[in-house]
Amino acid sequence: MRTEAGVLATFEEPAAAARAIRSLRDRGIRDLHAGLPAPFPEVVAALAKPRSAIDYATMPGALLGLVVGILFPILTSLSWPLVTGGKEIVSVPAFVVIIFEMTVLFGSIANLIAVTVRSFLGGGTGAFPRGESFNADRIGVFAAGGGEEAERVFREAGAVEVRRVA
Repeated sequence: MRTEAGVLATFEEPAAAARAIRSLRDRGIRDLHAGLPAPFPEVVAALAKPRSAIDYATMPGALLGLVVGILFPILTSLSWPLVTGGKEIVSVPAFVVIIFEMTVLFGSIANLIAVTVRSFLGGGTGAFPRGESFNADRIGVFAAGGGEEAERVFREAGAVEVRRVA
């Protein structure tokens, strides 16, 4: 995939990046992408992107894990009943940890499979410039097709670095 030409800005503060994104969206520049070291809520909200389709794989996986987590210990206890001094064979409070762990395990595996399949199918847009990484204390915002106006908005918002990317 080929990266589109545009303007790339680097920010130190998430609030400044979010302010720049909202300002550009108000001016009609909608093709905006961000490189974040962590999911800063204000930046994610300013981008106004739809939720990932991976969510729709994780939840069913977790629900399947919940069902397996309930059935596995109950069926095991009923298959090999142990005399427990008059107490019930199926004791739900004792199974809570197993139910929780199976739910997390199956949800995590479903998420891993969904991310792997999506990456092999080319799920990304390819719009963010290649070779750029933003970690630790830097946030990158890319305005595809942005020109002088995008540069000006980035500088006014407090960008540390603003440059054109071809």
